[in-house]
Amino acid sequence: MRVHLADRIVLVVGGGSGIGEGIARSFGSVGAKVVVADLNAAAAEQVARDIAANVGTAISVSLDITQAAQAQAGVSAALDAFHQLDIVVNVAGVLTPSPIEEMSAETWRQTFAVNVDGAFHLARAALPALRSSSSAAFINISSLAGGTAYPNGGAYGPSKAALNSLMQQLAVEWAPSGVRVNVVSPGTIDTLAVRQKMPTAVISSRVSSIPLGRLGTVQEIAELVLFLASPAASYITGEVINCDGGLSQTLFTQKSLGSR
Repeated sequence: MRVHLADRIVLVVGGGSGIGEGIARSFGSVGAKVVVADLNAAAAEQVARDIAANVGTAISVSLDITQAAQAQAGVSAALDAFHQLDIVVNVAGVLTPSPIEEMSAETWRQTFAVNVDGAFHLARAALPALRSSSSAAFINISSLAGGTAYPNGGAYGPSKAALNSLMQQLAVEWAPSGVRVNVVSPGTIDTLAVRQKMPTAVISSRVSSIPLGRLGTVQEIAELVLFLASPAASYITGEVINCDGGLSQTLFTQKSLGSR
């Protein structure tokens, strides 16, 4: 069943490429008005231009959510353009593979600054506008690493675990205001970044450990996000939902995970 979100105002942070781009385009295709936000201004502008030319209405904004003022600027851009904000999807994240013992304190702090502090800044900035919406949803993209350690995971898994906990806390605190908060944790998704960074042998090994026998697609993640943002999910909040082809139900091994 394809959801319809006509005239909903959606802010997609990290919408310039990969999973975020797919989510932004999918919202545009179901009638939402999309604010595409990304650290890469040119990428965000291109995605917004494509949405506006082909399926709907979109604008772009460049922002760095590690800065509270810029997170607020992203929300303000949505309000200035469309006078409301109904849905926020945060896809921004950073991963630097490394054993903890070899990781610099700077890399540790930067990982948490993007993956956790950024979500905190964005949530605080968006809440007043979301409270004014009759159909508010705040959705974060996390990772299976938030619940399972793996070799060379470094700060990534701990930061995603903290993100999941933060979102569940917000779900409880925001429920009286009618704002739903959920998390989507993708498995290995077939994106350009995965193909560039993950050796073919590691991809093959990973696929062999996935019960459904293949990588996930960006569109499959986007469809889940659309559902969680829609009235069909009106009684769902505080959930961390894996979308991983069954990978999280298998025994993780160093061979199957490799470095990512």
